[in-house]
Amino acid sequence: MSEEAIPDRTLKFLPLRSFIHNDFWHKYAEIKIDIDRLDDSGRPIVGTVALKSGASIVLEVACTSFNATYQDDSLQGFRCKGILLNHNTMDSFKMCDKNLLLRKQALQFYHDLMLQDSIQCSADLVHFLLLSFADLKTYKFFHWFAFPVPTELAYKYDAEQPIPPNIDEKLRVSIAQFLYQKPMPNDPFFMYHTVNGIKLLSEYIQHRNIDANFRGEDMENIYFCYYDPSGCANAAPCIRVTGSTAAELQLSLMIIHLPKHVTVSNLTLWAGWESDRNGKYLPRLSSLHDSMSPESLAENAIDLNLKLMKWRLVPTLNLEAIKRTKCLLLGAGTLGCNVARSLMAWGVSNITIVDCGKVSLSNPIRQSLYRFEDAINGGKPKATTAAERLQEINPAARIVGVNLKIPMPGHPIGQRDEEQDTRDILQKLVNLITEHDVIYLLTDSRESRWLPTMLGAFYNKQVINAALGFDSYLVMRHGTKNDNNIDTKVDIGSLCPDGFRKIDCCDLGCYFCNDIVAPGNSMKDRTLDQQCTVTRPAVSNMASALAVELMVSLVQHGNAAAYYRIRKSDTLSQQQEPDGLLGIIPHSIRGNIATLQTLVTATERYTNCVACSPSVLERYACSQDDFIINVINGSESLESVAGLSQMMSSMYDGNDAK
Repeated sequence: MSEEAIPDRTLKFLPLRSFIHNDFWHKYAEIKIDIDRLDDSGRPIVGTVALKSGASIVLEVACTSFNATYQDDSLQGFRCKGILLNHNTMDSFKMCDKNLLLRKQALQFYHDLMLQDSIQCSADLVHFLLLSFADLKTYKFFHWFAFPVPTELAYKYDAEQPIPPNIDEKLRVSIAQFLYQKPMPNDPFFMYHTVNGIKLLSEYIQHRNIDANFRGEDMENIYFCYYDPSGCANAAPCIRVTGSTAAELQLSLMIIHLPKHVTVSNLTLWAGWESDRNGKYLPRLSSLHDSMSPESLAENAIDLNLKLMKWRLVPTLNLEAIKRTKCLLLGAGTLGCNVARSLMAWGVSNITIVDCGKVSLSNPIRQSLYRFEDAINGGKPKATTAAERLQEINPAARIVGVNLKIPMPGHPIGQRDEEQDTRDILQKLVNLITEHDVIYLLTDSRESRWLPTMLGAFYNKQVINAALGFDSYLVMRHGTKNDNNIDTKVDIGSLCPDGFRKIDCCDLGCYFCNDIVAPGNSMKDRTLDQQCTVTRPAVSNMASALAVELMVSLVQHGNAAAYYRIRKSDTLSQQQEPDGLLGIIPHSIRGNIATLQTLVTATERYTNCVACSPSVLERYACSQDDFIINVINGSESLESVAGLSQMMSSMYDGNDAK
């Protein structure tokens, strides 16, 4: 029959079915939160079509679909390219024009294909679209697959014909060797040349010069072949290959006549949205909530709130640096509880709490990690109880509670056995300080902060101090030695604007740098109101929050701000105060809620400080525990070691001379 006598038919495409593995959505949730964020321009993905005979062809996507270079040599099937278009809101997912989107993606696919010199991989002819909306708070993923196909492509074909006997066996052997080799070629569409055997499309079809395609070839010797695992009786005409193994290989031949000058731009009507099992064209829902453990859901929820900061507000925020910061909290009272909760809110996952007290009946109302039952029957140990509560809040975190009493000046040691116990405690405290990155001083007496301050300075640890008055608070960071991570190529002094002066980080003072006497027993001969921490209840929340935020700012700076600029008297320079990623990084913050004032101040290191002066640190380096025990027992004067006694004597001598 001549081509003119053959009636026109509309080419119809067998719809593909989709299958999404759960790990696909798990992987995309990570990508959406950490990489794509608000970007909804589309992400390339890859699907696989297995060579399984059946009523429908199934395209699968999994976590490996986001890796374009992934190669599974054991795969008996083909990898097809697609695009994931995720909308940022449910409304935009619902309201987008699905038909327009389908045509737009088809045109874009054709445009991208024609930009290549040739079809490098014939599986690229199978293209798909995955439209979605990811509700990352509930782990529900609304999605709809589409496989764009034209609905108005006309063609002519003759009836099915037997394959000529002279090529049937040779063709069968060639196809079996080509199609079922390992790794399997990613070419479900290919050609058979009666003389040259199996040929890829790229060997005959070039996009740069279409008129030169097949020039000089005898078209009677060339057959277009494709693999069809569906087994559909009304398949498109050409050499059709079925069978999931070489032993099941079946071939059939038809002749097709397509319009010569049809392009994608001529085709305006497109279809391809996948229907559900009931034949309705509706999106589908994948919910991962039931397949995830409560612990995983909690950990992801914590990370989600933090990572959303990076979408718009602070794109360069280094959350991983905060998470891996190891924090040691000395004190599990009101300050310790609040600091611990704020650290966990920032995602810090390694916290150690040290305290020697027990929960009393007055504690739960002010100290947020304790309950009434913790205070009865003599009370539970604060440190371990606080650690248990934090572990309940975030099971994925590493929380440790240590029952330990910090040795203090003015609190002498008694018998020899107690001295050995003190040495053991000192070793534990040194180990704790050296194992952590940031040390929080949150104890309820001044003398209990001396030893951690001195050890923090000796081991060059970042120490953050929070202290309370009745209606006031102090939050400060202690100075540290120059950090090796600081870029020394930058001339720090040249960055200091007019109206400011610089204090290097190593010159910043500690909690004791303003003292001219050594700390002593602050509980001796004190009435009840002087022994207890009497403060307006909300003050601790303010101080705790500032202490944690100060640490986070330091971590974003590289965990050691190399210098601090302090304002001069020039008020015009106040608006030019340099800051870090999250704002200024002060040395100390003093607040008073009676006057509703906050002062940001800086104190330089005092050469005669009883905690961080070179003479004290050198004395500790020489005598270690012996020095500390002597100070505790009063046999060695901190004031003499630090040089305060000599300074005071010279002052008195000077006054007497006058």
